[in-house]
Amino acid sequence: MQLILAIPAQPATQMKERQAALLACYRDGSLLLDARDGEKPARFYLNKDATFPWEEFIGKMMCAWQLSDYTDVPPQFRPQKRIPQYVIDGLPAEPTANKLKILATLRSQGYFSALPSRK
Repeated sequence: MQLILAIPAQPATQMKERQAALLACYRDGSLLLDARDGEKPARFYLNKDATFPWEEFIGKMMCAWQLSDYTDVPPQFRPQKRIPQYVIDGLPAEPTANKLKILATLRSQGYFSALPSRK
């Protein structure tokens, strides 16, 4: 299942909306994206202050989790152990900021691998 996202126009996208998949998430908050729209650059970074469609990403990621199809889920969001059902059930109802905090808490509890440093 491909997790293709609409990335809003911003400096990192040459002020154009882009279609891309998240490849990696780094400790400094930056993101590496792989364009799926045929535009250049084919891969680009967003810094931690850039606009990223977290709500869309989390929704699609949760669908992939339920299907156990991790082909397009970045390694940093592939579960290392089974996520409790109450978390999966409750996550969609939370505001985006809380969803991100919940994912960070799960990461700190070993449900996801640690975030790498950006090289």
